[in-house]
Amino acid sequence: MFHSDIRKSTLNDNRSGVAIRALVSGVAGATLALTGCASELDPGDVTEPAAEITLDHRAAAPPDWEAEGFSRERGISLAEARRRLAWQVRAPRLSDRAASDLGDRFGGVWIDVQDGDRIKVGIAGTAGLDKAAVVRRAADAVGLSEGYDFVEVRHSLATLERANAWLGAQIAKVNHGASATLTAGLRTDLNALQLEAPIDGALTDAQRDLVTAAQARFGDMIVVGTYRGRPTARGCSYPYCDAPLRGGIRITNSGQTCTGGFIARSKEDSVLYQFTAGHCADVASDDWETEFTNGTSHVIGAVWNWEFGNGGGDMAILRIANADGWDPKPWVYVTSGPDTTTNMTYEINSDDTSVVGMRICTTGGVYGASDCGYVTQIGMTTSYNGETLYNLGRGSYCGTGGDSGAPMYASHVAYGLQVGRFTECDSFYQGIQAAETAMNVNVLHAP
Repeated sequence: MFHSDIRKSTLNDNRSGVAIRALVSGVAGATLALTGCASELDPGDVTEPAAEITLDHRAAAPPDWEAEGFSRERGISLAEARRRLAWQVRAPRLSDRAASDLGDRFGGVWIDVQDGDRIKVGIAGTAGLDKAAVVRRAADAVGLSEGYDFVEVRHSLATLERANAWLGAQIAKVNHGASATLTAGLRTDLNALQLEAPIDGALTDAQRDLVTAAQARFGDMIVVGTYRGRPTARGCSYPYCDAPLRGGIRITNSGQTCTGGFIARSKEDSVLYQFTAGHCADVASDDWETEFTNGTSHVIGAVWNWEFGNGGGDMAILRIANADGWDPKPWVYVTSGPDTTTNMTYEINSDDTSVVGMRICTTGGVYGASDCGYVTQIGMTTSYNGETLYNLGRGSYCGTGGDSGAPMYASHVAYGLQVGRFTECDSFYQGIQAAETAMNVNVLHAP
């Protein structure tokens, strides 16, 4: 059991070997601040102010320990920390709305940790007053009256996603059977794809050829760099809870250890399940168990459905065998850590997609402490345990073997399942909404 002494304050930590910086003057173009409504294109051109919309703090305000941890990391007041985290909760909804309203001009959404954690909305090409108004209306629609800007970028998100899909398919081919593996994903903050090779380990001729071909094919749409460590699944004792059943606990099966994730309900009936990682189910056969605090073992249930690789993700659900006895709740057992305080009944109120720059936390079953970091990449393709996985998220939170399946959350929102790492604090996760769709369940929410 170990814990890094290196804390994560900004996305410039460069754990992946590529400096994470907002290339506003290069790739992404100039930031045009909206300060809630008006752009800086011409202060006299925009006369209609955005409607004043008050953030719904009942739904968006993070618990005190999240805001307090964020306040310490940033060196900002507690009130300012709460304000910025409330913006963050709305970022995925702003992304969805802006994507719909801007169409093929949408360049993605990210959170800029170098600019007061403001939400940036990319607009491909020249951003005119009409597009500024579109962004303003989208922000108003999701309850944001401040904390966002739009940025002119070169490439639309749709263009980046098509390129990322092609690159992911090629990576799956060249990584097959290779000892060192390429990895790639979307960097909306750079308006680019990020393709990385390991610092340690020799690439095959096919892998080197792909790097060259990708650079020639995509030009300024791709950033090439390196990462430390190797992609490794986190499937391997501290956290046990009595009933009710909740996420963030250690679970075991035939000598394998993983972490129980969010509680979920079938979309077709009232049957309850618990999420974990798909690669845990890949090698397990019997019922998964956990313990009560008195050390007695108790069955959760067997794997009901799972996916790992083969074009799918890394997720599984366990059918809860004794739901009446377990009385499962939409809770996560948050343990004390550098950024967290103990909360045995941390409620999950909703689920959403994640965006680059978002602060995110996790409770793994083995690491020894809950930990928070920042989303550094989305749409990632990487290879581990002999499979190539697509559309994973990547973040600067810490974890270790046995944390696979751990819930990823912030401000009472479920974002994903921890599934692996490059190094201790350069990790990746399965998005929760894709997992819900694949497993045909919904994460249980607090009433």
